[in-house]
Amino acid sequence: MKHSAGLSGLRALGMLGLAPQLYIPALLEALHGVLPSRHNLFDWTDAQGRLLHYCFEGAIDHKIAALYFNEFHNRREADAMPTFRDAVNGGPVIRPADELDNARFFGSALYREIWEPQGLHTRVEAVVKRADGSPLGSLVLYRGPGERRFTRADEALLAQVARYAAHALEAPGAGMPAGEHVARRDRGAVLSLGLDGRLQHLSADALKLLLLAHGGITPASAGRAPRREDFPTLTLLLERHRGAGGAAHASLTVDNAWGRFSYDSTLLAPLGPDAAPLIHVGIVQHEPMRLAAWRAIQALPLTPAQREVCALLHAGHTRPEIAQSLAIAASTAGDHVKQLYGRLGVGSVQELSALIHQRVGARTA
Repeated sequence: MKHSAGLSGLRALGMLGLAPQLYIPALLEALHGVLPSRHNLFDWTDAQGRLLHYCFEGAIDHKIAALYFNEFHNRREADAMPTFRDAVNGGPVIRPADELDNARFFGSALYREIWEPQGLHTRVEAVVKRADGSPLGSLVLYRGPGERRFTRADEALLAQVARYAAHALEAPGAGMPAGEHVARRDRGAVLSLGLDGRLQHLSADALKLLLLAHGGITPASAGRAPRREDFPTLTLLLERHRGAGGAAHASLTVDNAWGRFSYDSTLLAPLGPDAAPLIHVGIVQHEPMRLAAWRAIQALPLTPAQREVCALLHAGHTRPEIAQSLAIAASTAGDHVKQLYGRLGVGSVQELSALIHQRVGARTA
């Protein structure tokens, strides 16, 4: 099948025992390799379909967020499309793209004021449901103007992904301790603070990383204009730099459900009488090693079945345990091990793990 390798990887991702806040961003990122899109979104809901918090791949624009949640969410959006509450509480798992492919939607205030400024044009949506049929959340894939419309085949594929997501989010082991972390250099941001405590500059993803480092993105937090006072990490760094004997450099680390966030700040001296000192702050998000290892394994020149075996070997499972986990014969598991060792040029689990960690280091350098 065309998408068998990608779906196998997504299924393996759901078996890592990640906390939902780590699993969902990884799923949104991995989905691009199965169903190409511009930006992906997941909205967490309670059992009644009320939005709790969300994860969006695009930049967080607080003005657009405030406008949407204050005026459109479960209100004026009904002029153009099903409301959020109706969509997640309704019957269909899939909300098809052609539901919005009409003049009513493209001429609406929702499209002009919320979608278009973010480069969004069409979407396909899957409602992720619990075993009892109540919603866990909404998984949305967006494409931009001029990009290919989502097809019925895309919708069927997303329905399968939604089942994987439901299983991963409800798995008993979800949320096991993250353990060792590695930096994601592609998930960094910079900002500047004045010594008076005011935020001066933000890079594109700075607001998103600040929100994640302080508990997540909610309708209330996303719609507030960013202020240093709302982010205790920035206040702590400011206090370390300000005043007589203030530090030239400072750093701190935050661990929460969304991962690890490392901050490094430097006091910048002014070059002229009209310039003021600034504090330059860099933020980098880190992810658990087992997630980074999963990414590295997906890039290895192996078949989908061999990747599943490789991941279990790296996690410390024996060959009999691998056979039981994958519901295959012990001899088949042994054959997969021999074949993947041959393809990768390794002779033991230790050499395999060293290769995976080497690949992780190359990806995060």
